[in-house]
Amino acid sequence: MATFDKDEFVAECLAAVRSGGRSNAAVKEIVDRTVANPSAIEAEVGDRTVSPMMTIWHRSDELTALHIVWPPGVDLFAHDHNMWAVIGIYGGREDNQFYRRLEDGRIEPHTGKTITQRDVVMLGSDVVHSVANPTREWTAALHVYGGEFFTTPRTMWSKETYEPMPFDVDFVRQTLEAAAASARLADVPGERP
Repeated sequence: MATFDKDEFVAECLAAVRSGGRSNAAVKEIVDRTVANPSAIEAEVGDRTVSPMMTIWHRSDELTALHIVWPPGVDLFAHDHNMWAVIGIYGGREDNQFYRRLEDGRIEPHTGKTITQRDVVMLGSDVVHSVANPTREWTAALHVYGGEFFTTPRTMWSKETYEPMPFDVDFVRQTLEAAAASARLADVPGERP
């Protein structure tokens, strides 16, 4: 049985970035191979229903690697990354809504894509998307970004008006943690979120 080691995963992704060329395509191959064996990832990182919603595996100017859990019912606002991203799902489902930028800074819905277990999506640096998990299952994913995810200036957009505002990582964490608390409460007999 194949095993997964998050430190080796990060080292492979870093080597791909440092090799030059189309590093995002090379990282996609690594993520494709990794999420093809969900049970190996789960053996390394544990039960996704009790794990932190966002775990940093690596953070530098050249690469950020995160383990992200989308709780049931979470529906994040539209946002950009301002760097390429490779996202691989190893459990559950993620619905992506993609947006087109308008001249006034707002956005409008354009297309969408659902990705499920063992799917990998590669996003360009100019992509704007929102993410939702409309199911009762906890979604778990590997996110690899071609830069420093936390300090790169980014934008998020209001769900109601599609007006832009500065991206707020703490707001993302709070949104994920609130959705997780609600989902856990919903699973307790006799309790309601």
